[in-house]
Amino acid sequence: MLSGRIQFGGDQLSSSLQHVRSGALKAMAVATLSTAMPEVPTVRQLGFPNLEPQGWNGFLAPKGTPAPVVARLHQEIAAASKHPDVQKRMTEVGAEPSGSTPVEMRDMLRDQLAKVKPIVADLKLTIE
Repeated sequence: MLSGRIQFGGDQLSSSLQHVRSGALKAMAVATLSTAMPEVPTVRQLGFPNLEPQGWNGFLAPKGTPAPVVARLHQEIAAASKHPDVQKRMTEVGAEPSGSTPVEMRDMLRDQLAKVKPIVADLKLTIE
């Protein structure tokens, strides 16, 4: 979008907020109410109740990563995400730090995939 090659798209607020604030991009809708851009309507408010993408940032590990390794990574990442400097920076870029467990993250991803699959099939979308 920034290069002008496409006119419309979606992005994580954390990577596009600076461009919206500078005027390089125009925010037309957000997935959920955002404290960073409270004036921008949600997709639901615009009349698309079945399209509620959930923005997220997370850390993923390869399938089969040993449980103790996942537990230690989660422990360290959770501790780092609570640091005031990290919280401040996340807020600056429009992210809303919440934290989740590996199981909660897995379940959220599975839920999102289940919601998106029918939309992709109905629209006959493909990745080229």
